[in-house]
Amino acid sequence: MAGQQVDLFLDQLIDAPIKDDRALMEFPFFTLQKQPRHEPFRYDDGAVTIDIQPGPKGMASIYDKDVLIYLASVLNDRIERGAPVDRTIRFPAYDFLKVTGRGTGKRAYELFLDALFRLRSTTIVTTIVAGDQKERRGFGWIESWRIIERETASGQKVMAAVEITLNDWMFRAVVKDRRVLTINRDYFSLTMGLERRLYELARKHVGHQPEWVIGLARLAEKCGSSREVRKFKTDLQKIITRASIPDYRVELVVAGAEDERPFRTRDGQPMVRFTPLDPATVVIKPRTTEDQAVTILPPIAEAAAGDAVPRISIKTFEEARRLFPGYDVEHLERRWQAWTAERAGNLRNPDKAFLAWCRTYTSNNPL
Repeated sequence: MAGQQVDLFLDQLIDAPIKDDRALMEFPFFTLQKQPRHEPFRYDDGAVTIDIQPGPKGMASIYDKDVLIYLASVLNDRIERGAPVDRTIRFPAYDFLKVTGRGTGKRAYELFLDALFRLRSTTIVTTIVAGDQKERRGFGWIESWRIIERETASGQKVMAAVEITLNDWMFRAVVKDRRVLTINRDYFSLTMGLERRLYELARKHVGHQPEWVIGLARLAEKCGSSREVRKFKTDLQKIITRASIPDYRVELVVAGAEDERPFRTRDGQPMVRFTPLDPATVVIKPRTTEDQAVTILPPIAEAAAGDAVPRISIKTFEEARRLFPGYDVEHLERRWQAWTAERAGNLRNPDKAFLAWCRTYTSNNPL
């Protein structure tokens, strides 16, 4: 829109922390591939459902998500400074490109414009709560956008400012729920979609804990990968070899390994373990709000010598899946084993004790 005056005040991120929405880190809302994806996507773990319909330019990608991260960071910065917030945000396109490490050439602006098209045209229907409300309608990631252009002395039109109106669902999540986490700026330097997704999951689930362990097939689902599990494993091994994930170490925990622990999947697939690179980030701090660190449970390897690790039957495992849909039962079992080892108690009926513990845990930690 040439010829318009650019607003005197434009939001910018200089030294402000980069923030991401917890739900966007937890669930696979974005395609991992760079080439346009035109096939619909559905995720359903029994508790949360996500249906995504691509627009004419394809489904919004994890690289397009940089725009939402930038907007969430701007909103969070204004909240922390005590400034008023609004769903409509104005900012210099140049600042966004610099913060997200995209370069500032002509091609970078063209890709930015494509990202805006996909974020506006991709339609999402989800049951995830935001601001005590569940969406029962489809929405796009951004409600509207406009580019404000200015003319240079040479007569060339350049993108001076961008105005974006966020959808109400995400605005409530950031402003009302304060459902955000600080992420490493090195996230933007990750060139593979799967690398970015693994970092999101590690940041969301490890937090200040010593580790997070998940089954390989389950991890593929949470990543939104369309690859076969064996091919996903190959991709994962390449990333593990590169050690490219900021702040976290990723490992495959397989039977027979020297550091083997009683982790196992019912389909025979290995587990994937995420741990912080810096042990100093692991702190023991009781949780009072979602933004605080969870109480740390000791790893099973630290159980007292001679203590038997309690195990549950396959029948109980399946019963837990039925009773607590949406939860990673393998992860619940691991936390329960650590909790039991900490108390060094002998269980007469591990299956019954596990289900009782799960009821308390899921009640205190709702999805």
